Amino acid sequence: MGRPLSKGTILAIVFGIIMLAVIIYETAGLGQFECEVCVEMDGRSKCITTKGEDEQQAMQTAKDNACSFVANGRAESFRCSQQPPISINCKRL
Repeated sequence: MGRPLSKGTILAIVFGIIMLAVIIYETAGLGQFECEVCVEMDGRSKCITTKGEDEQQAMQTAKDNACSFVANGRAESFRCSQQPPISINCKRL
């Protein structure tokens, strides 16, 4: 047969398995809500869908991302973020 595994190798394997389990557990808990938010500014519109831990986070992230497509520069981005979206569609996953 082959050589027995050293303690260091066994610890590295166990550590890797634990880290993989933590990553799977953490990512499985995320994305409880999915929201599509559409914004319009100066004749430009964009709809973005994002997932988040809660509905508010998913909506805000989608709005921020959509604004980044329709706004040019910091002032327009701020103005876009202050306007209500033209549509919001959220669902629990």
